[in-house]
Amino acid sequence: MTQTFTSTQNDVIRYLYNETSNQENSFIEEALLFDKDLLDFYLDCADLKTGLDKIELTPSNSAVERILDYSRNYEPKI
Repeated sequence: MTQTFTSTQNDVIRYLYNETSNQENSFIEEALLFDKDLLDFYLDCADLKTGLDKIELTPSNSAVERILDYSRNYEPKI
């Protein structure tokens, strides 16, 4: 059974995250050359991915300090 490849937005996202095969890459790259809407979607997703990669995953020092201050002053109500 031969699988038919269709360039979709999901395929473009997989392409951005290097989750596509070499054959799929060729089809997607060709589709991007000839489909302006798909290219616009790709460029928007690439910008979003760049922004997501810059997200800081650690709390700020002030947030940690507020949590520690709360913990130091916490008195259980029994």
